[in-house]
Amino acid sequence: MTRESSPKGKLLGLLNGGREAGLDELSSLLGVTRRHVRRLLTELEEGGRSIQERWEGGVKHFSLAPEDRSVPAGQIDLTERELQALTVAASAAQATLRPTPFDNQLQEAVRKLLRASGMIFSFEPGWQPEIWHFDASVSSNVDPEVFWAVAQAANECETLAVDYYSASTGQFSSGRRIDPLVIAEQGGSWLLAAYCHERQEVLDFSIPAIEAAEPTGEYFTRLEGFDQEMYFEDRFHALRGEGGHEIALKVDPEKAEYFRRKTYHPSQRVEDREEGGVTVTFETSSLDDVAAFVRSWGPGVKVVSPEGLAHRIAAEAQEVAESYREG
Repeated sequence: MTRESSPKGKLLGLLNGGREAGLDELSSLLGVTRRHVRRLLTELEEGGRSIQERWEGGVKHFSLAPEDRSVPAGQIDLTERELQALTVAASAAQATLRPTPFDNQLQEAVRKLLRASGMIFSFEPGWQPEIWHFDASVSSNVDPEVFWAVAQAANECETLAVDYYSASTGQFSSGRRIDPLVIAEQGGSWLLAAYCHERQEVLDFSIPAIEAAEPTGEYFTRLEGFDQEMYFEDRFHALRGEGGHEIALKVDPEKAEYFRRKTYHPSQRVEDREEGGVTVTFETSSLDDVAAFVRSWGPGVKVVSPEGLAHRIAAEAQEVAESYREG
């Protein structure tokens, strides 16, 4: 008898497939007694699997926790270049996923694929982290349990009750009901676009600001016409504003090459100036991230329009200078 055809192997196969069943049903499917099924469930738990229990109609149903389900990969036909691409992609994604629970799972999944291939590579998989570097200097601190709850609710279209602190308003809300739609990483910030039952509109929620997230057992239908690409496309970094703003920046010659080489916003356009330097234009929905971006360049980048943004940055620069003069 092979491992897969044994009662324990069959039980694990059923649970891995998402099956939820009571002792009588499992006993019939496996061809063993109820007592034997109980012993097999205990062995799975002792082996590190999380067996979930749920009562329905007076019957206890057993299932495997989603995070403990495994899927046999079988024989996958991948070329060496495809495997190397996956290895590099895992390093690139790690820079983004490091604060989340998916970081370790991604690395282990790639290692399993490399081992399962049985190939002798012309590249050394263990050297890839030394050959490639991806910036992970800016990232949010995420609670793993909250992140898992948000991800699972988004997958299952389940309404969450969240405890949330809004840094922009300074307000705390408890048990706020939201429908998670899209999880996004923007400029080092982890965001959740969710329909808020209280405000009756789709809003941004900072995932690190969600202090608790509890499933409600209620399910929603995804909004018709909601386009995640359009929802995020007008942002400069993480913040979402109302309306559209056309930004024009005057960039001095010593900073111009940076803007020729790198696109800081999808709508960015760069034009040479006769007197030297470049004019950079783009469109965005929020001015807050743009203001921080311009300040980071110092005097070499100046806002031409809108005038309100130019006056704001000038006033903030003056306040900063005065704070240093005051000691």
